[in-house]
Amino acid sequence: MKNIKKIFTIIGAGILISSCKKDEDPTIVLNKSNGAVVQFNGIANGEAGTAAANAVYLDFSTDKTSTSLRSGWDIGLNAGTNFSIILNNTSVAGAKVLTKFNLNNVGASDTVGLTLTTSQFTPEPSQFAFFDNIGGDLNQTIIPAALTIDALNPVIIINRGTGGGIAARAWVKMRVLRNGNGYTVQYAGIQETSFKTVTVVKNDLYNFQFVSFDNGLVPVEPEKLKWDIVWSYSLFQGNFGGGLSPYNFADMIAVNYLAGVQVKEKIYADKTTASNAFNEFNKDSIIANPVSNGRWLIGNNWRATQPGSAGARQDRFYLIKDTNGNYYKLKCLAMGVGTDGGTRGKPEFKYALVQ
Repeated sequence: MKNIKKIFTIIGAGILISSCKKDEDPTIVLNKSNGAVVQFNGIANGEAGTAAANAVYLDFSTDKTSTSLRSGWDIGLNAGTNFSIILNNTSVAGAKVLTKFNLNNVGASDTVGLTLTTSQFTPEPSQFAFFDNIGGDLNQTIIPAALTIDALNPVIIINRGTGGGIAARAWVKMRVLRNGNGYTVQYAGIQETSFKTVTVVKNDLYNFQFVSFDNGLVPVEPEKLKWDIVWSYSLFQGNFGGGLSPYNFADMIAVNYLAGVQVKEKIYADKTTASNAFNEFNKDSIIANPVSNGRWLIGNNWRATQPGSAGARQDRFYLIKDTNGNYYKLKCLAMGVGTDGGTRGKPEFKYALVQ
């Protein structure tokens, strides 16, 4: 009898504990870094720093960096609510949309006169037509969003890009179809009469899921809430006297704008003033410094390559609101140009939690 009472007592206690656990909302503690000094490793195989093969991602709140090869992917498929498709801006991939809807009806004759790239020596505004919107507007991608009716999804010709020393690869013809809550990617060489297929199911933990024409579905970016900025070689734009033209830049920093990361650039009269302001900037300073959303709010502004002023710009730093809503201040210490003492392709940064 005593044993039976013990059993019921244990069961009752278990139910009570279980009930409490079920009714109470769990408390989740989000850790955040106070900051760090970090060196990005953009070099993959001994290449020149100006053509660093890696893109490097940084998550401020965890002090975590991760890398992916720029040449390791070809298209990104939106993992969110729409079905937009992006080209690889870090390889400077270019594309043309055809008025054909069957891969077998596309051949070498469809590439006559096409370059689908930009020139570092003679860039022209007309070459923007080969690329996605520079600012990252997903309503202005070269490849149209995948439609529900298969027959309306056109064939796309893609020059996979040679930006930053990537070896030339054969062009590809491709179609992207919807497949439930995902995609079917069909692709082949320009003159091939059979095609490969990759099926991608959306995973909304990410901004995009990525396909390589060599390796199928591949990892590239970390989960969308686990990175804040990415440093890489990239297609951007410049004005060389005839208006803006697409142009390739090393050492670009893009913001995870699709996940809500926001930035404000703080520029001062000189290095000393900027350094003092960086040290003194605290949570009371945030109200007077509203941040903004945009892919290239850091861009190439943080460094200079012109003779006489080359190197990491020490007259500025960046206020960044990360994916967790924390505010960090970021400045570059060295990038390996001029006399800043760094290594090109392995820039050094300092960031600190604003407190």
